[in-house]
Amino acid sequence: MKTLGLYVFIDALGWEVLKKHPEFLADLAPHRKPLETILGYSSACDPSIISGLTPSEHKLWSSYYYLREGASPFAWTRWLGLLPESLSERARVRHYLSKLVKKVCGISGYFQLYNVPFRYLPLFHYAEWKRIWEIKPEGLPEGSTIFDLMHAAGLSWYVHDSRKKDEGKLADLHQALEAGEINLAYISLGRLDALMHAEGTSSPKIAELLKWYDTRIHELMTTASASYDDVRLHIFTDHGMHDIHEGYDLQRDIDALGLRFGKDYIAFYDSTMGRFWPLTGTAETRLRETLLEHPKGRLLPEAELRRLGVYFPDGQYGDLIFLMHPGIQIAPSFMGRKAIAGMHGFHPEDSDSRAMICANYVLPVDLTCIQQIFGLMCATTGLTPPAGRAVPQSLFQP
Repeated sequence: MKTLGLYVFIDALGWEVLKKHPEFLADLAPHRKPLETILGYSSACDPSIISGLTPSEHKLWSSYYYLREGASPFAWTRWLGLLPESLSERARVRHYLSKLVKKVCGISGYFQLYNVPFRYLPLFHYAEWKRIWEIKPEGLPEGSTIFDLMHAAGLSWYVHDSRKKDEGKLADLHQALEAGEINLAYISLGRLDALMHAEGTSSPKIAELLKWYDTRIHELMTTASASYDDVRLHIFTDHGMHDIHEGYDLQRDIDALGLRFGKDYIAFYDSTMGRFWPLTGTAETRLRETLLEHPKGRLLPEAELRRLGVYFPDGQYGDLIFLMHPGIQIAPSFMGRKAIAGMHGFHPEDSDSRAMICANYVLPVDLTCIQQIFGLMCATTGLTPPAGRAVPQSLFQP
């Protein structure tokens, strides 16, 4: 039989959102269940899905990290700090400067400057330097992906071009399905994530967009079924979405301590996390005391970071990790100046954080987290996952 594993990733279509729209693909993919996500953003979740590894193992978590030693690849960008804020903080200016920095630095992965202050940019490095969807020497810093395994086995696949919009990705996939020469198709669709960031999880436009996705996925199945005897369809996501009810200026609280950024400590303010690298004992004490008593979030202990798979012994992504309570966004942050309607990246055990998966066949009972999707991809392509990967064990029992 000619078999295809079809994996359609709909960014931010979490379990709680899916429950509000039970009609979505109810006929085509009736088997569905929630999945645990990973603390962090797509920069952490996507590599875990395609590798079966946690961020602690594949070494990708948040986008930027403090470079303790050596010269930052962004050292040459110091001149950008001379630009007036009225110009440098414009979204369109940032967009074009991101393209410039990416080209000059030779970054092949997803890259954005976001709202990182240019005066601080030379202190940092960027994690997703290489495109994770490619085989080595691109791919992940550590560990192999499903694409590495397929390449070694002589199998063929389609993976989306991240530079294209949803419509372009779907058109490319139709061509690959019509040719009938691939064993696995992996496509990531991002319009829903953008919509809920802008309007929240109760927007009436969500139902309309899901109907559009429903139609497009039916079309994919029609095309695939003409070339394959068995199509294993998977609709899944990496995380859910929270409605934001408060923007909070965490930077103001840290600035009030009287510590010097770059001398006493380094900080990176994500949308839902503050990550800190104390440079002096006094700074560590004052930061820790402030964050332990803070009413808007909590300082995550080492044991919890280990349990969540995001602990880095060398402090690569921060020596102190402060997570905001669900629904409270850091604003302004290094990712944006204002709070928006919807955001993800809160604690993975919060119900709105949960991811989901739908399929046209009965899913394994022991499929419980997003990194186990890697095991599904191995199973649908006939591959044996490497030892130590997160997979549904029921699929690979002798």
